[in-house]
Amino acid sequence: MNNIYFKGSETSGSVAKVNLAQTRKCAVPEQTPPKDTVSFRGNMDKSDSAESIGKVAAGLVAAAALIVGGLGYAKKADWVSKIKNEKVKDFANKMTEPCYNVCKKTKDFVIKYYEKVKNYFSKKS
Repeated sequence: MNNIYFKGSETSGSVAKVNLAQTRKCAVPEQTPPKDTVSFRGNMDKSDSAESIGKVAAGLVAAAALIVGGLGYAKKADWVSKIKNEKVKDFANKMTEPCYNVCKKTKDFVIKYYEKVKNYFSKKS
């Protein structure tokens, strides 16, 4: 039968056999258990699942922003008109038009509120 490890080399069966006098006389230093024992100590490793979920979400948002920005710039730079295949050109137009509109609205929003904040702080000074 395998030993069950609690502390040192003491097994669950020997706990009842050891009296208080024997325990005080020979304190067993903590040591590595043999390979056929079971340890009841908790795993002290810190779980980083919440942190990694946040990193993944931030990465996905950044990737989506780069893709939308790239497609918007492709529409602005008129790269789609250089495509020779009509089916691909139509598909690219359908993809780049909404991205360009989102980029344009975002840019207008940022400029508008940047000016408001700049004017607010310049009046205070």
